[in-house]
Amino acid sequence: MTMRVLSTPIALGALMLSGLTLPVAGPARAAEVDGPAITWQVSLWGNRRGFTEGVEALAAYLSEKTDGNFQLSLQYGAVLSDPTENIDGLQIGAFEMATVCSFYHPGKLPISTGLNLAMLPLPTLESQYRTYAEYLRHPAVAAEWAGWSAVPVMSVLMPNYEVMGRGTPPADLAAWSGLRINASGGHAALMQALGAVSTTIPAPDLYSSMERGALDAIVYPYTYAFTAYSLQELSTWVTDRWNLGTVNCVLAANEDAYAGLPQQYRDLIDEAIPAAYAHQIEAYATVDAENEADFEARGLVRIPMTDDVRAALQAAVEPSWQAWVEDMNSRGAPGQELLDLILSSAAAATAE
Repeated sequence: MTMRVLSTPIALGALMLSGLTLPVAGPARAAEVDGPAITWQVSLWGNRRGFTEGVEALAAYLSEKTDGNFQLSLQYGAVLSDPTENIDGLQIGAFEMATVCSFYHPGKLPISTGLNLAMLPLPTLESQYRTYAEYLRHPAVAAEWAGWSAVPVMSVLMPNYEVMGRGTPPADLAAWSGLRINASGGHAALMQALGAVSTTIPAPDLYSSMERGALDAIVYPYTYAFTAYSLQELSTWVTDRWNLGTVNCVLAANEDAYAGLPQQYRDLIDEAIPAAYAHQIEAYATVDAENEADFEARGLVRIPMTDDVRAALQAAVEPSWQAWVEDMNSRGAPGQELLDLILSSAAAATAE
């Protein structure tokens, strides 16, 4: 099967959903897109949040345009599957759609983990989804997803990571030495390059760990993930636009379910995706504005990037990129070609 990546960059403003309000039921009217009644079960975890707003908008768009005939039934709380097993559920057709994060499945989607490399030059959510779409079109990536009977529909956007901490703000490179920082994956390597001691603590335990002094700082998606666990209540400082990188997650469909859709419904998904991205980006912007005001009111000190810190981070990230290339080569994938695609697509997307 030839995999289709269903995201077409267009002007966001023209397709922006009204504020953050998704369509609600109104007077009966003729559907703009006719078709049979179809309901897909969608496996999600956690509660509705900024991370899931793109999926929410996609579901609302499809329902509105078909007058309720094409429904995505969003199942939160991991009731259909644990997030670490969503790719398996798609493969066996346990549900029609799911959010899949390659960092949960590094052995099953190794090529897709290229989008999780630290400090990729993707400063905005717009540059992220354009770059992700180009990468998911690569034949090696397409084959990887097809091997799990899955069709990537759109990326689920995640903000860049920053560091928020408690105590004296680290004003220079030396001040990072010995700080106990919660980080994982490539972010752990970055913190270690600054001289910090990295550890990984479950999210529900972060607040208590910082409160009792077991942690000095946390690397997390900015801003919503910090406030989701009330970490700003304990913190005194936060890095300012360090853009340490993020992770890629994908809203994917079961291959047979997607192939069985009427063509007009597949076309409608294509049409809906830009508006879904726009809605998620706007949702994050609204939350960020509220959180930034709260951070300012609390007096959080901003830690700007400095030349010596940048040099330390760059020295740490380049070997990790090369290690990933070599790992891909060992798997029979064109590692350098894939990394070059990410970087060239990122440069093009950022320039738009």
